Amino acid sequence: MKTIMYVMLALCMTACSSSDDFKTAESTPHVASVATEFDFDVRDFAEAFNRAARKQNQGYHIDHVEIQQGVMHDYFRQMLDANISLSASLSRETGRITTVTLLFKDQADAHDRAKLLPLARLIMLAVNPRLSPRQAETVANAMLDEMTTTDARHFPQRFIDHVRYAVRSDSAVGYWWTANPA
Repeated sequence: MKTIMYVMLALCMTACSSSDDFKTAESTPHVASVATEFDFDVRDFAEAFNRAARKQNQGYHIDHVEIQQGVMHDYFRQMLDANISLSASLSRETGRITTVTLLFKDQADAHDRAKLLPLARLIMLAVNPRLSPRQAETVANAMLDEMTTTDARHFPQRFIDHVRYAVRSDSAVGYWWTANPA
């Protein structure tokens, strides 16, 4: 449990920090603003996730939405399986989602990648309704193909319709897939 909490903290810190791969308003003067939250709350996300799961014939389901108070932000967490956790960070001011994270705690191998793909696709479809299932699968596959476990600083990411998708892998933690506004 502590490992999951440490990973979630690291993911939140990563999502909030800037890097060469992700330009912020301060580093790009011609950008008026950078989105910091999605335009939906956790209940809207849960409905979109469940709808996408039904359409994709996946057995995953968000049963109950319970918002927890954290030190820095509020959050929602749902265990989809013994090794699969889905969480969302929420803005305290608006209640809208700032980051969606899927933590898949297992060995980072081809078998687990095959189990991760439908979940990544569901998250992509839930946060971006304009995305087609085929496009979501193509993008998720390409990102997983690009991922390397030897270089911790390299991680595949895509920007689609103002959403940043990223995936990381670690032999101790497994996979984590994130979606946040860009």
